[in-house]
Amino acid sequence: MSPGPKAASVRAALRGAAPAHVTVRDMIRRYCREHGKQLAYLAPAWDCKVLSVWRVFGRSRPLLPRQVEGVITLLQLDEFDANDLRLRAAREAGWNIDPSMLLPGDT
Repeated sequence: MSPGPKAASVRAALRGAAPAHVTVRDMIRRYCREHGKQLAYLAPAWDCKVLSVWRVFGRSRPLLPRQVEGVITLLQLDEFDANDLRLRAAREAGWNIDPSMLLPGDT
Protein backbone atom coordinates (compact mmCIF):
# COMPACT_ATOMS: atom_id res chain seq x y z
CA MET A 1 0.00 0.00 0.00
CA SER A 2 1.37 3.39 -0.98
CA PRO A 3 1.82 6.03 1.76
CA GLY A 4 0.19 8.67 -0.43
CA PRO A 5 1.37 11.62 -2.50
CA LYS A 6 1.78 14.02 0.44
CA ALA A 7 3.64 11.64 2.76
CA ALA A 8 7.08 13.06 1.97
CA SER A 9 5.99 16.65 2.55
CA VAL A 10 4.33 15.70 5.85
CA ARG A 11 7.50 13.96 7.05
CA ALA A 12 9.58 16.95 5.91
CA ALA A 13 7.43 19.32 7.95
CA LEU A 14 7.88 17.20 11.08
CA ARG A 15 11.65 16.88 10.97
CA GLY A 16 14.09 19.42 12.33
CA ALA A 17 17.38 20.62 10.92
CA ALA A 18 20.11 18.03 10.44
CA PRO A 19 22.94 17.97 13.00
CA ALA A 20 26.31 19.45 12.05
CA HIS A 21 28.05 16.07 11.70
CA VAL A 22 25.67 14.81 9.01
CA THR A 23 27.19 14.83 5.52
CA VAL A 24 25.53 15.70 2.22
CA ARG A 25 25.57 12.03 1.28
CA ASP A 26 23.72 11.17 4.50
CA MET A 27 21.12 13.81 3.73
CA ILE A 28 20.66 12.52 0.17
CA ARG A 29 20.23 8.97 1.48
CA ARG A 30 17.60 10.22 3.93
CA TYR A 31 15.73 12.19 1.26
CA CYS A 32 15.75 9.19 -1.08
CA ARG A 33 14.42 6.97 1.70
CA GLU A 34 11.68 9.49 2.52
CA HIS A 35 10.61 9.69 -1.13
CA GLY A 36 10.70 5.91 -1.55
CA LYS A 37 13.52 5.93 -4.09
CA GLN A 38 16.81 4.09 -4.24
CA LEU A 39 20.17 5.70 -4.96
CA ALA A 40 20.08 4.09 -8.40
CA TYR A 41 17.34 6.56 -9.38
CA LEU A 42 19.97 9.33 -9.27
CA ALA A 43 21.79 7.92 -12.32
CA PRO A 44 19.57 9.57 -14.97
CA ALA A 45 19.54 12.87 -13.04
CA TRP A 46 23.35 12.82 -12.86
CA ASP A 47 23.66 11.55 -16.46
CA CYS A 48 25.77 8.55 -15.46
CA LYS A 49 25.53 4.81 -14.85
CA VAL A 50 24.22 3.26 -11.64
CA LEU A 51 27.69 2.00 -10.73
CA SER A 52 28.98 5.57 -10.94
CA VAL A 53 26.37 6.67 -8.40
CA TRP A 54 27.61 4.02 -5.99
CA ARG A 55 31.20 5.13 -6.62
CA VAL A 56 30.31 8.74 -5.81
CA PHE A 57 28.75 7.65 -2.52
CA GLY A 58 31.78 5.51 -1.71
CA ARG A 59 34.31 8.31 -2.16
CA SER A 60 35.08 11.12 0.21
CA ARG A 61 35.51 13.91 -2.34
CA PRO A 62 32.83 16.62 -2.36
CA LEU A 63 29.82 16.36 -4.62
CA LEU A 64 29.66 18.48 -7.74
CA PRO A 65 27.10 21.30 -7.91
CA ARG A 66 25.35 19.57 -10.83
CA GLN A 67 24.96 16.45 -8.70
CA VAL A 68 23.40 18.42 -5.87
CA GLU A 69 21.04 20.17 -8.30
CA GLY A 70 20.18 16.80 -9.87
CA VAL A 71 19.08 15.47 -6.49
CA ILE A 72 17.02 18.59 -5.83
CA THR A 73 15.19 18.39 -9.16
CA LEU A 74 14.69 14.61 -9.08
CA LEU A 75 13.26 14.53 -5.57
CA GLN A 76 11.51 17.92 -5.95
CA LEU A 77 12.80 19.18 -2.61
CA ASP A 78 11.25 22.27 -1.10
CA GLU A 79 13.21 25.51 -0.86
CA PHE A 80 14.36 24.96 2.74
CA ASP A 81 15.71 21.45 2.13
CA ALA A 82 17.27 22.46 -1.19
CA ASN A 83 19.11 25.42 0.31
CA ASP A 84 20.25 23.35 3.30
CA LEU A 85 21.64 20.72 0.92
CA ARG A 86 23.38 23.35 -1.23
CA LEU A 87 24.91 25.08 1.80
CA ARG A 88 26.17 21.84 3.34
CA ALA A 89 27.63 20.72 0.01
CA ALA A 90 29.45 24.03 -0.39
CA ARG A 91 30.89 23.76 3.09
CA GLU A 92 32.07 20.20 2.42
CA ALA A 93 33.72 21.44 -0.77
CA GLY A 94 35.80 23.88 1.29
CA TRP A 95 33.89 27.11 0.86
CA ASN A 96 34.10 29.30 3.93
CA ILE A 97 30.49 30.37 4.23
CA ASP A 98 29.32 32.49 7.14
CA PRO A 99 25.64 31.74 7.82
CA SER A 100 25.15 35.15 9.45
CA MET A 101 25.72 36.74 6.04
CA LEU A 102 22.94 34.59 4.53
CA LEU A 103 20.25 35.16 7.11
CA PRO A 104 18.63 38.54 7.74
CA GLY A 105 19.88 40.03 10.99
CA ASP A 106 18.15 41.91 13.76
CA THR A 107 19.89 45.16 12.95
